[in-house]
Amino acid sequence: MDLWMIGKERYVLISIFVIVLFASLFLLIVTWKNRYNIPKTLTILTIVIYIAFIFLSLLSLIFIVSFGYNS
Repeated sequence: MDLWMIGKERYVLISIFVIVLFASLFLLIVTWKNRYNIPKTLTILTIVIYIAFIFLSLLSLIFIVSFGYNS
């Protein structure tokens, strides 16, 4: 099965996780640029949460594509 066909079949799941990925990246950059205005513990907590969202969305995208390729 072609990668293009997998993308066409599962575009809803892929688009959801891509939106989560880009939103997390955007919020991570905004938090990093304003880290001097935010308390240090809150900055660390938000950065860890955003990195976890990025990691989980990348893993889920890999899972969606690999599961679709093997089925």
